[in-house]
Amino acid sequence: MNDMQSMAQSGRVVGIFLLAATLLLALSAPAGAETRRDMRGDESIDYWTRYGQVQLEFDRVRFRLGEDIPLKFRVRNVGYQVIRIYPSSRPISTYRFLVTDRQGRELPVRFNARSYNAREHGTRTVVDLQGDLTKEVILHPGETFEKTFYLNDFYELKPGAEYRVSAYFFPDQRFEYFVRSGDMSRIRIDSRKSAPAPLLRDDEPGSAGRPQISPEETIFLFLSAEMRQNWKNYLKYLELPRYITAYDRYASRYVQSGSQQRAEVLREFATYLTGNPADRLVRFKVTGVEPERDSAGRIIADGRSFVKVLGVRDSDGFVLQYEYTYTLEPGRDEDRGFWKIVYVEARLIR
Repeated sequence: MNDMQSMAQSGRVVGIFLLAATLLLALSAPAGAETRRDMRGDESIDYWTRYGQVQLEFDRVRFRLGEDIPLKFRVRNVGYQVIRIYPSSRPISTYRFLVTDRQGRELPVRFNARSYNAREHGTRTVVDLQGDLTKEVILHPGETFEKTFYLNDFYELKPGAEYRVSAYFFPDQRFEYFVRSGDMSRIRIDSRKSAPAPLLRDDEPGSAGRPQISPEETIFLFLSAEMRQNWKNYLKYLELPRYITAYDRYASRYVQSGSQQRAEVLREFATYLTGNPADRLVRFKVTGVEPERDSAGRIIADGRSFVKVLGVRDSDGFVLQYEYTYTLEPGRDEDRGFWKIVYVEARLIR
């Protein structure tokens, strides 16, 4: 009997000790750590990356000189639970655009606050304790939040120029994670205020000057250089300031850095790419090539090309199979006559 009482008392002591240890761990955890995880234990940043979808949409490809350039910015919840958005009072803090010209040079932001505020005038707003405009947007599964911007409020676009536009969405300014737009739009500003001319097809006059080496050959040489670890040749096929946006680990730092800091981020990124990869490329096969087309299905002259690749990698004895989609653009200036890789999407098959 005494032995049973001793065992029961010991059990109570152990239970109290475990309870105290649990409370101690809970109190020592960082504030907000629990709220940053979903029901599966994933951090909210991972949830946003997987289930927060961002899309851009222009109503047309070409615009007349001097007219507004409306752009629809859509955020969609493609997941299975409610997500919340906290837009900043400063639009360029929550909604960030990346605009590049035909040479791949990024345009500096020239935010016209007066024009932007005039368009926003009359919208009901809420302020926080510091007086900053703020608002909580709740998106249930399948719902979409849409906001219209005018690109000419953010950039000085030159007549006769062509631009590519992508975007980054920062859903909560308390954290540095973001969602990249799933597409890259292309627009052109006419030199005159006349009706926009139609896009050229590849078989029409004026479409000459395409690279002599094909996109498929470019990807073959690029991946062959990786297999041989010929990193000098490997890097020459990449447009690093564009390609870095495919890697979340570096893209966030690059987007938020100044010009001097960006150079350092690019050097770190190049070192990361050329370091000994954990997943060694064993073999690959190009499975398809598709040219860029407009909304009517016509091939866009001097447009991008999309190359699909089936790749097999060895990761510490485990064989992994990926499907890659590489985005290429015709090279400019000293790279004219070649294709440059500007983006990649990867999907694990098995």
